[in-house]
Amino acid sequence: MIAPVTCPIRSSSLPPAIALVKKFPSEASPTSAIRPDYLSPSSVKSYLSCSLRFFFERVAQIRKPTTVALHVGKAIHATLQSFNLARWRGEDSSEAIMEKAFSSHFLELEKAEGPVDYADEETRQKVRSCAWNTVKVYMDSGEVSSQIPLGVEVGLSATIPGLPVPVRGVIDLVQHDLTAVDYKSSAAKPDTGHAAFDHALQLVTYQIMIEEATRDTPPSLDLVYLVKTKTPQVIRVKIPPADKQRKQRVADLYKIAYEGITSERFHPQPGMQCSWCQYRKVCSGWCKG
Repeated sequence: MIAPVTCPIRSSSLPPAIALVKKFPSEASPTSAIRPDYLSPSSVKSYLSCSLRFFFERVAQIRKPTTVALHVGKAIHATLQSFNLARWRGEDSSEAIMEKAFSSHFLELEKAEGPVDYADEETRQKVRSCAWNTVKVYMDSGEVSSQIPLGVEVGLSATIPGLPVPVRGVIDLVQHDLTAVDYKSSAAKPDTGHAAFDHALQLVTYQIMIEEATRDTPPSLDLVYLVKTKTPQVIRVKIPPADKQRKQRVADLYKIAYEGITSERFHPQPGMQCSWCQYRKVCSGWCKG
């Protein structure tokens, strides 16, 4: 897997980026004490979505074949990271250079993460072409600011009162005005209202971290969707910064997740998501204790 590349924000008021490398203990079992060193937006969302899936994936670390959507999303994300880092460093970010970077990321991820469940080589090539075309559309779009970003893949942490461990996260892009940007790849055009609600935990966490680091509030929390349709689209969803109530909601979710994880409350949470869950078969054999 390609390790996150972090760089400091171009501001004396922000600390160097923090590389996130720790995971939940691989030796943990349903009867062992689980004490994470920190929580991230993705880990908390995973736990709250389905605590048993969280256990299979992050505690027991049961590996499953990489889905096409996940592999493509990671390849796109890695290429955008290369593009933004090149701009941040004043290096060559031309289409030709980025196409080479995309090809490299695409192949490296296939090797590092094991087999990707493509139906056949023709499908793989079509998916690869679509993903690269989507990246090209973004690089040529008006969403790429003429101003150099403050930071790329910026790792930060924050303290939430009443939570025994810090909260950590990596922000895809911090714009010159402190706007936090997170990239999403999607097969369909997003619903703006749903996107804001679905990713509130992540975005509000970014706001809390930026505020703790800078004592300033970002003017916006943005989602930039790269939509992999026949004609790729780039759609930015701008979300206003959270007020005290929204931040308290997020803080409470972290506390609920931490209590559940450390109390080892892992159980099925049946729903529509089960139809595409890779752990459905092992989940069917679950019983308490």
